[in-house]
Order: sequence, then structure tokens, then C-alpha cells
Amino acid sequence: MIIRSITENGLRLEANVPRWRRFDAKSRGTSNARNGVRSRELRRRFHLLFAVALPLFLFLGGCAKPAESENGEAGVVETFDGDGPIKVVCTTNIIKDLVRQIGGKHVTVTAIMDGPSIDPHSYTPSPKDTNLLTAADLVVYSGLHLEGQFDAALESLKHRGIPVICVTDGLKNESPSRLIQTDDGVADPHVWFDPNLWATCGEWLGSELSTFDPSHAEDYNAAAERFAVQMKDTIAEGVKLLANVPDDRRVLVTAHDAFEYFAQAFNFEVQAVQGISTESEPGVRRINQLIDLLVARKIGAVFTEQSVSEKNIQALVAGCESAGHQLTIGGKLFSDTAGPEGTPEETLAGALLHNIREIAAALETKKGQ
Repeated sequence: MIIRSITENGLRLEANVPRWRRFDAKSRGTSNARNGVRSRELRRRFHLLFAVALPLFLFLGGCAKPAESENGEAGVVETFDGDGPIKVVCTTNIIKDLVRQIGGKHVTVTAIMDGPSIDPHSYTPSPKDTNLLTAADLVVYSGLHLEGQFDAALESLKHRGIPVICVTDGLKNESPSRLIQTDDGVADPHVWFDPNLWATCGEWLGSELSTFDPSHAEDYNAAAERFAVQMKDTIAEGVKLLANVPDDRRVLVTAHDAFEYFAQAFNFEVQAVQGISTESEPGVRRINQLIDLLVARKIGAVFTEQSVSEKNIQALVAGCESAGHQLTIGGKLFSDTAGPEGTPEETLAGALLHNIREIAAALETKKGQ
């Protein structure tokens, strides 16, 4: 084994690794480990408290009789009765892009997690986020437990009569076989990395918006059709960019398992340190398995992610170095979020093509090789 242990503060390698790479466990490890445990426990308690308090807050704020749908069921608003654009609040900036693409001039969109470095798996909604959600005409989220800390809040919003759309419901309800299942029987939520699936989500959103705002149904459906064409064009461009990556180099190693749908769409093998959620912590065994794989198959590049810590990828680089294998970081990929507002990567298509260019540059066969 190359790595003996991973701690909160770093990793300890075999003795043949230069001294400057090691941590002095006697001087720092014990106290820092205790502090780390206390810190994690405090964060866990805070998240638990907030998860309990937020639905209660939303419930008390909505003690007036919930809005009723046309069929008399409380908790659902089927049509928009406002004058101006629909005020939409969504969870991530990837969802924000989808709502803008389909809603067009009929919506104004705000994302709660609106930045490339925000991790939706672990993000806990704040009181400010609660105010945004409760003031919305419509709330749109990704689903499949991507925004795990939002589950209780979203259910409470439905009780208050605030309409909520889950963009992956179309896949879950009508095409469940297209979803990738993990070994734990949970559906992988990162469906946007297969543009064909994301086009289906756009079609579903167009249908839901048409029900909510029927006076503009024609516009929503036409936008969904245009979005499907855009996704097909994105696939075609991606295939072209990856043309010089040979089959034996089509191994994508990342921090967490967000790229299975990408692998499905673009013919890659995916290996990751963590599972589909960044909430899971990898063990030493998994780190060493990946180091063995990288060395044995002479894989030259791995990739960090915009919204995930680099420490596990750096552990792979250090472990391969100690085994005499040169491993580089091929680039930083967008995984759970898109890019900053005002950049080409703020859209899903832009973020995906950025990833593909980074992957192609790191893995393709160069002249003379």
C-alpha cells in the first residue's frame, strides 16, 4: 500500500516520500483531530437543527389556508394569476439556465446556489434562502436528492400552496430505465451531463410551465424544441472535440462520481474518489485502489472539480509520484454547478463544452506520440 492513512489535515505516505510532504502527527495530529471532530459534530448538529426548524418556520408562515387547485386539493397552485413575468426561484445555476432557456421573457430567475464553487450536496438553506423561496411565484429544483438539505423545505412549500417543479420528474416517472442506478439502488442525480436526458428534462419543464401559465404554452413548447436541438448540437460538437482521444485513454478520474452520464454520452470509463454525493468520505482503500489503477494503466491525468475540494485528487498525485508514476491535474471541471454569470460557461452547454475541451487537451494523442 502506498498511503497508510488520510486525516483531516492531510495524508501520510510511505517513508520514501520526501520529508516536506509528510505531516508531523505527534506535534499536530492529536489536537487538530480533536478539533476536527468537535467542528464536524457542531456542523452536524446545526444542520440537523436547521433541517427541523426550517419546515416548521415555513409551516407557521403559511398557517393561512393553503391555495387550492381546480380539483379542490390543497397545496397545489395549477395556474399563474400574476400580471408580469413569473418570479422563479431555483436551487442551482444549472437549473437557472434551464428555466431561462425554456421560460424566456416570461420568467425572471434567481438561483440560491449561484456560483461555480457551491456544492449542492451539502448546502444548507439559510434564512435568506427561505425568504426567497416563500416569495417566489414558482420554485424549480433538480431532484433525485441532489439538493439533499432542501427536501423538507420543498415539501413545506408545497403545503403552503407555492408551486414546485422537479425537472427530473419526467425521467423518474416516465423513463426510469434511462436513469443510472448506484450500487445502493439510488438514482444518480447528475443527468445534465447526458444532453439527450437534459433535453428530456427541458421538455418536461416546458410541459409543466405550460400547465402553470397556459397563456404562453406555445412559447414554452417551442423553446423546449429549440433546446432539444441545442443539446444535439452540443453532443455533436463534443464528439468532434474528443475525436483524438483514443479508447485506451478514455478514462476520466475525478473527485466525486458526477460523470457517469457523461461517460454514457461520450464513451468514457469513469473512476472517482467519492461516490455520487460529496457527503461521503473516501477511505484509504479507495485512494490506494485508484493509485494502483493509475500506475498500472499509465493514466497520465486526473481532474479536479469547481465545487469539490482538491485534497483527494492531490492525494492521488502524491501517491503516484511515490510509486514513480507522473500524474498531472488535467484541468478543473464543472460538475454540480455551471460557471459564473456573464461567462460562456454560465449555460449548461458552455460548461459542458469547457469540460470536454479540458479533457481532450489532457488525454488526446499528441503528434509524435
